[in-house]
Amino acid sequence: MHRLHLSWLGPAIVPAALFLLLATIPSLAPDAAAYSDVPPTGRTGAPGETTCASCHGDLNDGQGTLALEGMPSSYVPGQQYSLTVSLTRAAATRWGFEVTSLFTTGSAYAGTLAAPSTRTLFQTKTGKGYVSHTTTLGEDGTYAGTSNGPVIWRFDWTAPAAGAGNVTFYLVGVAADNDADAGPGDLVYTTSVAVTEGAVTATTTTTWGWIKATYR
Repeated sequence: MHRLHLSWLGPAIVPAALFLLLATIPSLAPDAAAYSDVPPTGRTGAPGETTCASCHGDLNDGQGTLALEGMPSSYVPGQQYSLTVSLTRAAATRWGFEVTSLFTTGSAYAGTLAAPSTRTLFQTKTGKGYVSHTTTLGEDGTYAGTSNGPVIWRFDWTAPAAGAGNVTFYLVGVAADNDADAGPGDLVYTTSVAVTEGAVTATTTTTWGWIKATYR
């Protein structure tokens, strides 16, 4: 193994030489990757998944609020729901999120997610669906420059068929400092929302003759 000798360069040149050396070695250079365009899948904190804290900063410091709004405690099989993700954190100025829906038992993808807004994007991986922020569709889904929040993202979820079982939504949010560098200064929050399967809405078949007989 060769050893690197820098003493002959002189004390003024050694720091600069060390910086150039470290910058050219990928394993030692700092990772500044951020995902403002669209985050990778599998970061929701669901069973078997990581979170955005693997790149960004502290996880669940207790000073932010991440919520899933619009979902009742039980779902009607086959019904579509318009849902909202809300994220608030003082001093944050850039934002992101990712959500998935899994069966509570077995952790398979539950129902169907969709991203009707140009601030959000739908992705799939290993049979699971995810909705997240994006900046690729003409709007800034990271709300860059928006201080404190709340910021919101909207998405749709179509419930599975009757008999499928209970569902849990897993959600991650990033409240960042907008310095274009993932790491210190970015804060990550996770939450989950469990919903039970409800009854199918009853329908009654009728005829014009029945209507005339009833209301004549």
